[in-house]
Amino acid sequence: MKFVPLIIRNLLRNRRRTILSVLSIAVSTCIFAGLMSVPAVAARILRDRVSTLRLICGNKAGFNYLLPAAYGESIRDLPHVSAMTGYLVMMTSYRKAGELIPVIGLDPDQLHVIWPEWASAQNAAALGRSRSAGLVGSELVKQFKWKVGDNIILHGLSPPADLSLTVAGMLASRQTRNLVIVPIDRLDKLEDFQGKVAIFFVKADASEFAQPLLKQIDEHFANAPFETSTQTELGVAQSQLHDFRLLFVGAQLIAGIVVIVIALVSANTAAMAVRERRHELAVMRAIGFTRRALVGFLITEGLLMGLAAGAMGSAIAYGLLRVFGPALLGPDFGLRLMPAVASESIAVAAAIGLLSAAIPALSATRRAIADSLRSTA
Repeated sequence: MKFVPLIIRNLLRNRRRTILSVLSIAVSTCIFAGLMSVPAVAARILRDRVSTLRLICGNKAGFNYLLPAAYGESIRDLPHVSAMTGYLVMMTSYRKAGELIPVIGLDPDQLHVIWPEWASAQNAAALGRSRSAGLVGSELVKQFKWKVGDNIILHGLSPPADLSLTVAGMLASRQTRNLVIVPIDRLDKLEDFQGKVAIFFVKADASEFAQPLLKQIDEHFANAPFETSTQTELGVAQSQLHDFRLLFVGAQLIAGIVVIVIALVSANTAAMAVRERRHELAVMRAIGFTRRALVGFLITEGLLMGLAAGAMGSAIAYGLLRVFGPALLGPDFGLRLMPAVASESIAVAAAIGLLSAAIPALSATRRAIADSLRSTA
């Protein structure tokens, strides 16, 4: 600790060089953190949506085509089905046209059974007690200051119909933070939805029966007027992210290139700084400083610069992704700086600072003291 003032003084000796070095590493860290956040968020989405029990049954022609609601009874009677609900989506606005709020219709009795992470048993029961009840997401509560018991009117865009509801409770999951859930009977009364559902969510009673069950569902409706295509939640999530796969690989490749380039630039800058201090280092060795101590001083300087740059770059990346993340890949993708990515970015910046200082420090202190003093005399 007694050498900390010396290290700080050396860092501030050439402030312009120190500031530019920190900024260069910070910019590379910001780029690295932003690019690595894309695959990290994708992995989080897959992790959040994976369920070995939940299946999604939709129209074989695509999710844009509806299925008869009567299919639900046939699905419910299949072996190893523990829960099943139809699923409808209605896009609405609240006070302004731009305040888009998806309204999800499903069976209240099946909500907590199929999605225990979405709502508590108490809230699910409150949704089923009243036809006009609705459960609202946490972001909507924060944005519009809604509370339990409030009566609100949502203006439907597709189909065009007003929907009045009473807030019966809050949704707890990250996936539902911008949603409103109502009993599916509310939406089934609308002209565009009568007797139809967008998809069926099915929960198997055991994970080993999930794959056989999805095959049974599709085989059951193989010759029906509307054939089905059933997948696991993981399969649907992977299909949705398939178009981004090339983007993920490209982001990781560019992030790696940026780190390598900045590491080379930082190493060159550190080598120049150490070269200018060869005489000083030789004098310090002559008065009793060991080679290990001098290398430790230089490495600590580089490490401190790297840590400062990493923290600065991660903070900038966090702010940029918070502001522009929803616009880049959409609000549902939730692009933001993950804690793991921030830690990794700071570690990379620290490694750049440490290694860029370590190599020239070892080289400069390897020479004999007399040779160093003569060459700089």
